[in-house]
Parts: sequence; C-alpha cells; structure tokens
Amino acid sequence: MSAQASAAVTPDVALKGDVSYFRVGLFSRNFNKNAGDVGRLGNENDTFLELAPSLTLAELDGVEYRLISSFAMSSEYKGGWAGTNNQRGDRASRNMENAGKSDNSDLKDFSNLSFGLTQAYVRVTGLLDSDKDAAIWVGKRYQRQDSHVVDAFWRDVSGDSVGIENLSVGSGKFRATWVRRDGEAVFTNKYDGYTALGWDDTNKVDLRPSKITNNIFDVSYAFPVGAESFLDLGYTFIAPQRYASEYSNYGYKMKDEVGNSHLVLARLDTKLFDCVNHTSALRYVRGSTAEGGFGAHTYGVHSQDDSSYNIDFINIGSVNFTDRIGMMYHTWFNFARTTNNIGENDSRTVSRSFQLVLRPHYKLTKMTRLVLEAGMSTKSTATDDYLAKEVKDRNSFSNSQAQKLTLAYAITPDAGNAFSRPEIRFFVTYKHYNDSHVGTYGNGFKVENVATRKPVQLYEGRKTETFFGAQVEAWF
Repeated sequence: MSAQASAAVTPDVALKGDVSYFRVGLFSRNFNKNAGDVGRLGNENDTFLELAPSLTLAELDGVEYRLISSFAMSSEYKGGWAGTNNQRGDRASRNMENAGKSDNSDLKDFSNLSFGLTQAYVRVTGLLDSDKDAAIWVGKRYQRQDSHVVDAFWRDVSGDSVGIENLSVGSGKFRATWVRRDGEAVFTNKYDGYTALGWDDTNKVDLRPSKITNNIFDVSYAFPVGAESFLDLGYTFIAPQRYASEYSNYGYKMKDEVGNSHLVLARLDTKLFDCVNHTSALRYVRGSTAEGGFGAHTYGVHSQDDSSYNIDFINIGSVNFTDRIGMMYHTWFNFARTTNNIGENDSRTVSRSFQLVLRPHYKLTKMTRLVLEAGMSTKSTATDDYLAKEVKDRNSFSNSQAQKLTLAYAITPDAGNAFSRPEIRFFVTYKHYNDSHVGTYGNGFKVENVATRKPVQLYEGRKTETFFGAQVEAWF
C-alpha cells in the first residue's frame, strides 16, 4: 500500500473493524498499562494484530452478497516465540510432543497469546431499487463508537446480530439491530430457599443461574443538522434472559435480582472551518447495566435496582492550529448513582469520574513530528453499605487518580495529519498512581516464610515509573 493510500485511511473507518490493524511495542520496563484512563501513547506494552479479510460471495442484478470477517491475535510476552500451545523460548529448546503439559520444564508452561474471531458476517446491499445503499446482515459484527486516544467505547452493541442499516428515512439514515450476548455473573440470593438437594440427596446445590444471556435491541437515526454537522440519536434496550421456566418450580425469579436496562444516546459530529473535527456525545443509562466509570455499560449486568443510573458526557476531536501544529483531545465525565438491594449486599453508591487526554503534535519535516500526550483521570466513590455487620464498614469513600506524560518522536507518511499511519515512535513515558501500583514489579515482591509457609510482602511496588521504548502502529 502506498503512503498516500495509507494516510487516507481514517480512524472512523479503521476502528470499526472494516480494515486491519496492528501495533507492537518494546519497553525498558514492564508496567501496569491503563490506556483507557490516561491515554494510549507510550502506554500499551502488548503485541496486537487484527486482520480483516472480506470478499464478495455473489453479485447479481446490482445486489451484492459480501462476507466480512476479522481475526485478532494479542500477546504481552516478549519472548522469541510464543504459541497457543503453551510454548516459548527458541526453537532448539522446544519439545513438540510435550507441548502444553504442566510438567514440561523446557517450555515453562507459558502462553499469553490470545486468538479471537472478532467478526464474521454476511452483508447484502442493493436489495431495494429505491434505496440501493440500504443493507441487511446476519453474523458476528463490530458495532461501536469509541475514542481512539483512549480506545474506550461509549456505544458498543457488538456481537452475534441481525440488522438493517443505511435505510433512508427522510433526510437521514435508520438502523436497527438485535444482538445476543452471553456472559457470566453470579447473583446474590434476594430470598432464602434457592437451593435443592444434589444427585446424592444430601448435598445442597445452588439454584442461582451463573450464565446470563442478554437480548439487546438497538435502533438509531442519523441526519444532517447543518452543512457540516450530523446528529445521531440512539436507543438501546438490554433484556437479560429470565430463566423463568427452568427455575419456576423452586420459586426463583431472576427479575427479583436483575432487571432490564435502557440506554439513550445523542451524538453530534461537527466540522468547523476546515480545521476542527469535533464529536460530542451525551448518554443516559438506567437499570442493571448502569455503573460508575468509563465504558460501554451495555453488557455488564449487575444486581442493581431499576432506579440505578449513570450520565456521561464525552467530547473528542482533532484540530489543526497551523499546517505544523495540531492536537487530538479527549474528555469524558461520568456521574453514577447505583443501588444494590439484593440480600446482604444492600448498598448505595455515588461516583464521579473524569478524564482528560491531550495529544498535541508539531510537524518537524514532511514525515517526522514530535508528539506530546498528557493524560489524567480521577474517580471519587462514596458507598453507603447500610447492612454491613460492622458500623465502621457501612460508609466508605475512595478517590483514585492517575496521570501520564509521554514525549515521542514519530515517523509517518504525513506528519501534519494526526491520524496518519503507519507510525513508528520513539518515546519516554512518566506515570503516576495514587492508590495502586505501576512499575516493573507491579504490586511488589512477595516471598514465602520458610517456617510459617505464609507469604511475606517485602516491597509494596512503585506508584511512579519512568520508562522508554519504541512502538509501531498501523491500520491498512
């Protein structure tokens, strides 16, 4: 792919999974990454590759049947070789017959290479003579909106789905989706009696379901509100499966522990003066998926009262001040008030979260630039656990903060374009936490007391860290 073609690919296309993506980084120290809190630049110590092959299966009378797929591989181990069968080390030390066995000292039973089928769906376009852009699809698909700077999603209804999109309605486009997502959760019994005798008629088994299946129904309508602005209005309904028939004989009603959830989103995309690309999103979530912090709040089902809610305001974009100076920016504010009224876990929580990441750059030459990324996040949480056994545990307050500063020298085809890729970076990063640990040894050294056989903490871990490294990133 030519440099011109690569630079023309924008993140609005790339980060929806329609093109391939990869990054690789090497660092002078290991550290706890928190790219979703304080920014990605100089803060991702993994190897990630996602390939997105697609092909036309059939085309007849202007109707196209297209298969779209993507496969992702990720690893954080910096060895000479790593595989899904628990192998590492150089090729000479590998014993293929013993691969993956826990007693294999040659291979050290080490693997953190993950592989995933991230997309596989068929999309059909051109069925309607009056609306050739309208499409239907069935399969596993990405459907999400995110900020590239922190790689966090404020709208995410990805998964096995069926839907219609780009359907012309008035001056805008309509989309509707049904998604099925399976997850795991263990809910606390609200009432006694959710146990039964096991196969030997003596041991009791827990009747609580551990697997939660969400039915997600999502609709949106996007339309122009000016020459350079578009407004996208969306509603998402999340309905966990109740398991009523399976558990009704024992009096179990899942709706007593987890209810539905509703998500309303308004997104405004604006272009100003040919130098500012700006996105603002306002989101309201109410029900079982509402919680504090940054995230999609779509799949995480909690044992929460229907009155639980969170409100988010997200503001992201890029601006070119001159032909040499530009900046990407990201802000996110979240307020949440949640109530858990299930059994002994009865509690009320109020949280406020805020993050700000600025990534200015200065173009040195046609293909080189200096990049600075400054990021911070803070979260304050107050919990009223009014049924706690100890009075001292009934009210609690916590405040977590993190900061990061990265300076990078970057090589890319179009140094004046913040989204130009591929990009090779040489950087130095400083990080700070106030309530957790960052650094080479994470949470510190632990050794075993020979006499008591109990762990002893020798070193609590670093709360600040400075490291340097190199990274490459591209979408294609």
